[in-house]
Amino acid sequence: MSAVQEQAGTVGIVRHISAKLDGGFKGKPVVGLITLSTDCVTEHELRLMAPADRIVTSATRIKTHNPLTVAILREHVGEISNAVRLFDPVETVDVFAYACTSGSAVNSLAALTQGVREAGSQAPITAPMPGALAAFKELGVTRIAMLTPYPDEVTLFMRDHLAGSGVEAVSLGSFHFDIDYEMARITPEAIIESAAALDDPRAEAVFLPCTGLRASSAIEPLERRLGKPVVTAHQAMLWHALKLSGHDIKLSRFGRLFQA
Repeated sequence: MSAVQEQAGTVGIVRHISAKLDGGFKGKPVVGLITLSTDCVTEHELRLMAPADRIVTSATRIKTHNPLTVAILREHVGEISNAVRLFDPVETVDVFAYACTSGSAVNSLAALTQGVREAGSQAPITAPMPGALAAFKELGVTRIAMLTPYPDEVTLFMRDHLAGSGVEAVSLGSFHFDIDYEMARITPEAIIESAAALDDPRAEAVFLPCTGLRASSAIEPLERRLGKPVVTAHQAMLWHALKLSGHDIKLSRFGRLFQA
């Protein structure tokens, strides 16, 4: 076929032009992001962290409700397979990321994976909690100071989940919000000062869970100030997603984890 063919039609002539093709996103990790309907923070944070020329993120949403409770979080797992089906064709996604820390403590990784398989994908899935646990293992951390934005029921569930995975929260604090979209209003400066005040000499790292927090800009200032690793929800989820996709990408400005 010539580079340009003219095709007569009822509305005139349409020129058919040969396109030059390449591998598309081949060679770059494609992360299928599953965020909550109330979450306006995760995509913003990942755009700051993940360079677009090296990492591809594509997002959809699942419905959630307020106030935030363990029972509400349990409902998320039933939405995973429908969310995965919205990526079409599903084979274009290398790894899925369910962007909810507390939800990925309440719902097991096995249950999340089952939802992905029911949608016809063989890709792995991660989330902030399995990402954080993998990060603590990578960093050799077993004792943390944890600052959450959650109500006490959810914060204590998180503490117990971590303990069951071999990570002890030796210092624990919360901003105590039960409306998750309000958490986005917590300033990075408040996160830095509160986490620094909460730190404990026994803690080997500081953990800032919740994808509702604008925490990416707090990582390096806190690490310099405290002299220990800082792990956040978005950072751990992205780091683990890249590992699972087979891409070991070093990112600057977002803590020791991406240099490990």
